[in-house]
Amino acid sequence: MNIDIHLIQSPVKAIFQLYRMKSLVRFHSVLVVFILFMQQGHSQNIYDYEHSKKYSQYLFDSKQYKLASEELERVLYYNNESDSVKYQLIRAYLLGNEYTMVTRRMDSLFPIQANIPRSYALEYSKALLSLNSINEARKFVESSRFLTENDKLYLNLNVELLGYEWDKAQKTYSAININKVPLDARYKEVFSRINSVEYKSPGLALALSAVVPGTGKAYAHNWKDGLFSFIFVGGSTFQAIRGYHKYGAKSGFFITYASLATTFYLANLYGSFTAAKKYNAKLKKQIHSEIRSVFNDTL
Repeated sequence: MNIDIHLIQSPVKAIFQLYRMKSLVRFHSVLVVFILFMQQGHSQNIYDYEHSKKYSQYLFDSKQYKLASEELERVLYYNNESDSVKYQLIRAYLLGNEYTMVTRRMDSLFPIQANIPRSYALEYSKALLSLNSINEARKFVESSRFLTENDKLYLNLNVELLGYEWDKAQKTYSAININKVPLDARYKEVFSRINSVEYKSPGLALALSAVVPGTGKAYAHNWKDGLFSFIFVGGSTFQAIRGYHKYGAKSGFFITYASLATTFYLANLYGSFTAAKKYNAKLKKQIHSEIRSVFNDTL
């Protein structure tokens, strides 16, 4: 059977041409939309000051602080005299945990630290404390001309708490209560924790291990090391006594185990003393972590 090849090619060619026509229509549609968009762009710039400011406000309100700070930098470029934009930029960096950027921006906006306005000074102090720049924060608070006495009480309280100066913090906390300075209720819980914590005495740990090796470490809640100390000191002492009775005081066996027993015993004393100190340091670190959490939540 002979089939005319043109009968087959014609439908295929027709379909291909139809596809090209549809593609051309789509292209023209896109081109028209693009032209309309460009015309609209000439009449209304979506990147102008007002639109950027509104967008930055949206990002800030939705807690997208990193993006908000980037957009606010653009807004500030358009209008570097706007105090509201400057302050919101500092807040965005602070709430976005970009504390170094807070200090850098503040240094550029206010070259003389003592003259930083109150609202900015509060944020700057918080950024320094968040960076754990305790001494720098203390000096800034003391030198500030615009922080109120109540502001300074609040900030010094956090300086002392975060700087492990808890005895001083107790006095500042009392002054805050006397002056009725508004304070988050969780600070009361922090001081309750500070006052109720039970530290271990390094001297007592040392004395206990001097009498019974290992008991000082057990007292400091280091039971495993305490057991090892008891076994090593007790075992080497037993062998030294056994060697003395069996081989004499000048024998290598006695001298070796007597030396080991003495070394283990002294190490046990030192270990018990440091175990108590480490236990106390661990407790303080836990409380400090709670203080940091309360402070961060009140930023």
